[in-house]
Amino acid sequence: MRNYALIGLIICLCFSGCISPYDNLGAGEYNGYNIDANNNNEYNYAKDNNIANTINDANDSYKTSNSNKYYIRHYEWKYKGNLWTWDLKIPKELYNYYKNKPHNREENYAQYALSDYDKPYLDSIIQKFKEVSAEKGYSDYDTVMFVVSFVQSLKYTSDSTTTGYDEYPRYPIETLVDDGGDCEDTAILTASLLKEMGYDVVLIELPNHMAVGIKGGDGIYGSYYEYNGNRYYYLETTDTGWNIGEIPDEYKNTNAIIRPMIQIPKMELSFSANYISYDASYIYYKVHCDIENIGSGTAKNPKLYICALALSKGDGYVWKPDHVIELDDYVEGARGSAEAVVKIPRGETSQIKCVLYGDNFETVEVSSEVFNT
Repeated sequence: MRNYALIGLIICLCFSGCISPYDNLGAGEYNGYNIDANNNNEYNYAKDNNIANTINDANDSYKTSNSNKYYIRHYEWKYKGNLWTWDLKIPKELYNYYKNKPHNREENYAQYALSDYDKPYLDSIIQKFKEVSAEKGYSDYDTVMFVVSFVQSLKYTSDSTTTGYDEYPRYPIETLVDDGGDCEDTAILTASLLKEMGYDVVLIELPNHMAVGIKGGDGIYGSYYEYNGNRYYYLETTDTGWNIGEIPDEYKNTNAIIRPMIQIPKMELSFSANYISYDASYIYYKVHCDIENIGSGTAKNPKLYICALALSKGDGYVWKPDHVIELDDYVEGARGSAEAVVKIPRGETSQIKCVLYGDNFETVEVSSEVFNT
């Protein structure tokens, strides 16, 4: 059985001059692009005027079974002296899917940015950002900052005020519909968009704060964190005006946990065991297991082990037969079940145990109370 542990590394903040691109991350890490600079500190801002640049709705082609049921959200923000407006249609069924998911089961907030279910919608938004950036002739740096400036313009709201919970990490769709959130919400949204655009990003978890790190290339200056031999430049997402590499004074020289953008499915397992028959020597029980992937991404090669422990024989003994059931991959949100029959000799003390394990998720074990046959 293999465990796939959450990845987090405590590191220290550094300050940089100009750096060169680094090699790709090692096996198992997300491999994205560096962000390169193009006169990023020499903006020539145009004067504001009363004419806004409008981004047309990105989501007319988004497929949904409730095609007439959308949230309409209006956004306004400035970038490089230009005013931008965007009216987004966000399917209510998509928002409700995430609203109804548990929001207290992930210590690693990167998982909120890595869901598969919202990718078609977010990809349609990303396509619009790319189209506008191409039309404007934006550099790599400006393309990233165009997206970041959009997120920075969203309202800052505390979880306790908007949800009644001390901590309520939002999925990207929730932040868009709610028109904002706190630091982890805007960091999650930013990381999700930039990762899908192909940039190598991480979440930076600081004491009582969260931000984004983006892997730097030639010409990037400012504050960065080193992780796996690469420099990830600090990106503040909770207020306007922050550029890549600029960090608030209160977070300088502060240790952080780096959360890489790697999907880690999270499996839930429950079971029931019911007496079905007996003979002169054995009691027979049918064990029914319910399985659900409540994490991000697809759970690969899951296997279910079902057994009845032979407690009187000592640790590690089971009553035969025990069962290993090979299951199909569980995509995000998938539910399923599996069953097996165990037999236990009469007059014995036993315990039924079920173990779910696979290639890329943490092993889950559940057991019954000890009972006599």
